[in-house]
Amino acid sequence: MMFDPRTLSKYAYEALKDLRSRYDNALENKDIKSQDYKQHLQEQKSQAVELYTYVATWGLMRLKGEEIALDKWDPQKPPTIGQRTTKSQEGKREVIESYFRSLENVPGVGNLVNEDGLATLNTMKHDQYLGLTGVALAIAQEFSFWADAVYHDIKPGESD
Repeated sequence: MMFDPRTLSKYAYEALKDLRSRYDNALENKDIKSQDYKQHLQEQKSQAVELYTYVATWGLMRLKGEEIALDKWDPQKPPTIGQRTTKSQEGKREVIESYFRSLENVPGVGNLVNEDGLATLNTMKHDQYLGLTGVALAIAQEFSFWADAVYHDIKPGESD
């Protein structure tokens, strides 16, 4: 099997593009306020840029723990897009979830996005975990790069 070096880039770009488009559509349909939209996209961009540093410093298990800590929604009542934009740090959680979803595209890797993601990481053999961490760092680097392209109009500290 031949590896196409564009693959990891594609995972990151599509994940961020899909995340942003949900909120672009919601703003266009007037489902969310402009100020909430900008703040939410700032959170998404910031998290995408910081992924590489976080994974390199703390690792995948702590990143998964961070996602769990940020997820305060009732699983029986998924939030509306409007509720998502008004909850602090939800944009960060969404990027982390998309990142783990991108990692699931790696052959032989699964169950990272669901509630069992932490257990999946914890029960991997050490060589599998180290290998996945290497790929995870490469994907995080792509998220960081593509954040500037996808969120080109979102500047730090920008408000309405």
